[in-house]
Amino acid sequence: MATVRNPLEPLSSAVKGIVTLLAALTLAGLLGLFVDGMHLHVLGIGDKSVCVADQSTTMSGGEVPPMEFRPAPGATIQLDAHPSYCTGDPTTAQSLLHTAIQVPPFVFSVGALLLVLLLIRGAEREGLYTTRTAGRLRRLGWWLLAGSVLAAIAESTTEQSLVHSLSRNTDASAVTGLLSWDMPFMAILTGLGVLSFARVMRIGIAMREDLDGTV
Repeated sequence: MATVRNPLEPLSSAVKGIVTLLAALTLAGLLGLFVDGMHLHVLGIGDKSVCVADQSTTMSGGEVPPMEFRPAPGATIQLDAHPSYCTGDPTTAQSLLHTAIQVPPFVFSVGALLLVLLLIRGAEREGLYTTRTAGRLRRLGWWLLAGSVLAAIAESTTEQSLVHSLSRNTDASAVTGLLSWDMPFMAILTGLGVLSFARVMRIGIAMREDLDGTV
């Protein structure tokens, strides 16, 4: 008798491998924070310097830097396509903002991986065409849709707040971050596609249950 291959491969093995690798790297980074000489950092924690680019401001080639591009005391500036501000002696608030910039995309990515992992394990245990599998798929779609937008907004507001603390005479603030965040089009389209597929699955499951009931 031929062995039936797992229909969720190679996605199942890939997601499990990524989750395992991510957990190992995060654990190694956390341990490195307490070991002298390793100089490891996790989500900005452990960084000796803080740098941020003002993504809301764009400079064209050859443009004379305007006077408003001035770093705060103790900070430096590098003018490129976007002005970048750095400090080698960040305050506690600046270090927290630096970490807060990296937390939303990390949480979004880890959450998406865990939801996919739960979806795969549930489908392997209960079957692909079940109401619970469709429900897990729907939760993944909403996470990709809403989570990507919230992560982008949170990242933009904290980034602009850090720019404000490292610069002088700029309009950067949490409010400008709310107005200048980048729309995560791919994540939104993927989330909409997953939600549509979950709806199709639920309709198909309901039709199959109706047919089973009439037999």
